[in-house]
Parts: sequence; C-alpha cells; structure tokens
Amino acid sequence: MRWAVQRMHGQVLRPGMRLPSIRALATARGISPFTVAEAYSRLVASGYLESRRGSGFYVLRREPAPRVAGDANPTIDLNWLLRHMLESAAVAGPGLGVLPTVWLDGAQVATALRSLGRQGTGRWLDSGTREGFEPLREVLQQRLAARDIIARADEIVLTTGITHALNLVLRVLIAPGDTVLVFDPCWFGALGVLAAHGARVIGVPCTAEGPDLACLERLVVEERPRLLVASAAAHNPTGLSLTRETAARIVEIAAAHELAVFEDDAYADLCAAPVARLAALDGLRHVIHAASFSKTLASNLRVGYVACNAALAQRIADAKVLTGFTTPELNERLIHKLLVESRYDRHVRALRERLVDCRRRARKLLESQGAGIFGEAQEGMFLWTNVFTDTTELATAWRERGLLLAPGSLFSPQQAPTDFMRFNVTTPADARLKALLDSIRSSRKAAR
Repeated sequence: MRWAVQRMHGQVLRPGMRLPSIRALATARGISPFTVAEAYSRLVASGYLESRRGSGFYVLRREPAPRVAGDANPTIDLNWLLRHMLESAAVAGPGLGVLPTVWLDGAQVATALRSLGRQGTGRWLDSGTREGFEPLREVLQQRLAARDIIARADEIVLTTGITHALNLVLRVLIAPGDTVLVFDPCWFGALGVLAAHGARVIGVPCTAEGPDLACLERLVVEERPRLLVASAAAHNPTGLSLTRETAARIVEIAAAHELAVFEDDAYADLCAAPVARLAALDGLRHVIHAASFSKTLASNLRVGYVACNAALAQRIADAKVLTGFTTPELNERLIHKLLVESRYDRHVRALRERLVDCRRRARKLLESQGAGIFGEAQEGMFLWTNVFTDTTELATAWRERGLLLAPGSLFSPQQAPTDFMRFNVTTPADARLKALLDSIRSSRKAAR
C-alpha cells in the first residue's frame, strides 16, 4: 500500500492510469500475489483505486486536502512567481512575462524543423563549437550592424538566452561581494541571478524619463561597482525605452569610471521605433550586448547571444564550455534558417502590429478603472501599473482565484511592498481580469 500511495502522491501514478496486474506486481516486487490483491482491495476501500471488472485497477482522482485554518500564506518571491508561470499552459493573468502561445508561429518552426531533418543525421551527432554555430553568428553580425552595433563574428558568443548570458558574464567579471548596479525597477530574473552569484546589488531609481542619471553617477563614484545591468529598449517591467541623450550619458559615465555594462536587449525585436542601444554608442568597449529569440519565437526554443570585445568574448566562451559545454546546435541551425529565409522578420512585424493595439486597449482599460501608468510606454508587452494597493497581498489573493499577478516588490533589490505591478498588455479582458480591476477600483474608492 505504501508503495502505491507514495507513487500516487508523487504523480508517478496519475488519475486514470492503470496499475500493474496483481501477478506482474507480485513478480516485480518478489511478494505473494495474495499480498498484492489484499493491498489493492484496501486501496479501493480507501478511495485511492477503483476496480474495473475484467480490466484491472485504476487510480482515482482525489480532491486535494482542504487548507488548514491558520496556515501561513505562501511567500511571494521570485521562486513563487516562476513556479506559477511555469506550472502549466493553463496559467493566465497579467503577471505572465511571455506572449500568448497563439501569437507564436508554430507552423513555421515545425516546417523549418522538418526541413533540417531531411538534411541528414550526421551533423546532429557532433559536439558543436565553443562560440556556437558560425553561420548564425555571421547573420547576427549583419543584424547587429542594422542597429549600429559593429561586432565581428568572433565577438559574438551564442547562449541559451539572456539568463545564461548574464550567468556567464557574472562568472567572468564578478566575485562574491562585488557591487552591481541595476535599474530600479528591473527584470526580476537579473536579481535572482545576481543573488546566486553573491553580488551586492544596489538599485538606481527610475523616473518616467529613464534612470536617475545624477544618482547613477553618484553611486558609481561612491560604491565603485563592477557592473551595471541596464536595458535601452522596451525595459522590463516599465516598457520604457531610453532616449538617445540618456543612453549617451550612461555610456559616458561607464567610460569615465571603467564600468562594465550588461545591456539586456531581450525585447529588441518587439520595438518598431528606432532606439539608441548602449552598445552602439559605446562600440563594445565597456558594453556587453545580450539578446534572445525566446520571447518572439518560443520560450522553449532557447537561443540567445552576447556581443562584446574579442578578449572578453573568449573568456565568456571558455566559461560557457566549463559550465555547460556547448549550446544545442540544432536550435541554432533552426534560428539561422528562419532568419535567412526572412520568415522571422515577417513574424515579428506582425507581432509589433498586434502589440500596438493591445497597448492602446490595455492603457485605456486600466486608466478607466483608476489605475495609474508609469511613463509613456511605446514598445514591448509591459505597462508598469499603479493600482494603489499592496500588490503582494493582491497577488496572494488572486492566485487563489486562478489569476497570476507580478507584484512590484519582485522587481526591486529592496523587495519592499509597493502599489505597482507589471501588467502584460496581451492579457485578455475576460471575466477574471474585469473582476480584478473592479476590486481595485472599489478598494480605491473605499480608501478615499
């Protein structure tokens, strides 16, 4: 009985699955068939199994045990949000950090995969290279040049995404206890990675026009940081892009103080309007430029890259091999095929057009319910939204009702309670979202 119950609780045996026959389990466990038969009978009586005449024993669906009154609420932290974001495809809510699956072009990915499969199996058995698939790096060289970022192919290292890229950069440049500056608010994944590396993280407050440049310069002088994590285009979570003047000043400060800058350009391809990248203004002297295709093609198709000066690129490639060997060349060949055949560019143009309409609708809906929007976000999928109530408490309450929120506390090094939350503009205005907004409006009226 313990053998079966442990496997049911561990989801090895799931509702509807057939258990081994009495004879098969007795043989496998080296026990009497009468013992197995008795155990199965007791599990049926206990509500774990059902017996189907002539077919065998099957796992019954059991309702989860009710929560005991007085149980502590789950801690709302980075791990909480990531677990819920990844727990199933059915997760919904404005706290998600990806585009809807139905927006992504699975057909073109499947077609490209079939085409690659017809090219023969030998090439899939090799180990790949330190830097990644060279033809893809050459294509990326041309695409970066279109954004005025001049990088040779040997200055580009392929990764499995932005998180992998940041991990490698930190491994090469940062020792435990080193100071790292981040925009506040900033992408919560960066905070998690920095914490894992033992970095001392300090936030640079953001205004509706971008980071507080006077504060940035003061912190660089006083704290002597080793790295700044920044984003110039469609910043996560605010959706804001830097003006050319602000980007140029950040580059000036970095150059004057020999400060390395990690430029997170994860949402680059969702930006239709020209944005001055830090790497373009710096010439890859101090800026490490990182981007990814995971947001626009598929979260599970993990291909990203870093572009930096050649010496640092070699150190990053060495760290990549030491920590995870090479990146999957099949994925890199797939991205290469989609890029050279122009399928990808057509796809992202369609995404941008849909996002324009979604941003307009989301802003109108939120403001009609009394929420405040931080700045004038023009690109990407996020709005930094003030709902005038503690969003950590809100996230706890609404997760119980099946709606995932991303409370603003997760986007700050201080993790302090805040009334802001990240809002994904692609969230459908269904009954649950409307109920959430109605509750926010009611709470605000009551507070007045």
